[in-house]
Amino acid sequence: MELKDIDPSGIYLQERLFKPRYSAVFLVTVRDVTCVMKVHHGRGPPEYYEPQDRELDIHVLESTAYIRLKERGLCERGIVPYYLGSMRKFDPALCQPHLKMFLEDDYLPSALFLRYIPNQQSLDLSNYTPQRMKNFMSGIEEIHNAGVSHGDPKPRKVMVITVDPERVVWMDFDRAETLEEGHITEWQKRHLQDDKDLVDGVRITLETDYARGDGKLQESIVFFCS
Repeated sequence: MELKDIDPSGIYLQERLFKPRYSAVFLVTVRDVTCVMKVHHGRGPPEYYEPQDRELDIHVLESTAYIRLKERGLCERGIVPYYLGSMRKFDPALCQPHLKMFLEDDYLPSALFLRYIPNQQSLDLSNYTPQRMKNFMSGIEEIHNAGVSHGDPKPRKVMVITVDPERVVWMDFDRAETLEEGHITEWQKRHLQDDKDLVDGVRITLETDYARGDGKLQESIVFFCS
């Protein structure tokens, strides 16, 4: 399934699910398909003090990552949400009143569309199981093998599906770096290692808190504070 040439006036917004700092996430219906629409604030050219040699637009970063992950089969296997398509630089006035927070922006927003996954919760100690942690670790490995560095692999970026005792879904790739085939820069290698180090930290500390058995975040709490 893929959504192409989406007309923003044909989007029925049902409810807002989340409002991260640089985007907003809605449950919507597009052409009789119920899905998630993640809307990113637009941005202009890099400022003089910003890096000039890499992409900074979070919509481009996230949609590019999902395209690569879909090509490598991670969407089909359920490791990441199923990517349906995107809508570049659209007029938010056509989606009012839901997108009023985008009306005063200097640049037009863009959106991407993902298959809706019901019954999901952020990974934490209350839904921790050894199998879910194993799949948490194997998921980031699969993402790296597909040539994508997540960039912010914290527990709040990972969903467990409450009706499925094993499934773990990685999401929110708006800080991701999609690597060029056969050419990885030193900066990208550092980001891949940062991903691995943070994920190892989550694993070790959550395992410790789980083994203690009192249901309290202690060792792992630092990973749930941001």
